Amino acid sequence: MTPILLVDKLVEFIETVVTEYNLATNVNGIYKKPQVVAGYLNEKKPRQQQEPPDYPFIIVRYIKDEDTGEQNTATVKVYIGTYSEDIQNGWRDCMNVATHIKQALLKEKFIGKAFIIDYPVKTEMPEEQSYPEWFAILTLNVVIPQTQEEGGYIKDVFV
Repeated sequence: MTPILLVDKLVEFIETVVTEYNLATNVNGIYKKPQVVAGYLNEKKPRQQQEPPDYPFIIVRYIKDEDTGEQNTATVKVYIGTYSEDIQNGWRDCMNVATHIKQALLKEKFIGKAFIIDYPVKTEMPEEQSYPEWFAILTLNVVIPQTQEEGGYIKDVFV
């Protein structure tokens, strides 16, 4: 339950961060804010059939967690996808969105009442890009509530 709640809270938070963006889509002449989804995008359709367009997007995906006994830390990746036919500067929208999200997360630090953004926070823009679609990845380390034994049974602890 905790990983699902973490992803849902991150989606809610990121939606507020990107609400004022108005970016190009992969449908000519249409602009919109990035859709923010948990896990995976829906199946990609041919451009002519896309309503609404799938670009720009932000995917929040839980990867793993590690409980050391003292702290439980989850790894979450945030995939950012934008669309631009500007071969020289198209990457800028993608990096701008990634940087904006990263700064907002580090400024807030607490997501919901139970999750704490921890260092390191990594930003990556893969060298191989599928022009005119641009991608960046944020890798987050998030301290999540530990499962603790209490009276012979285990329960999740939420702060």
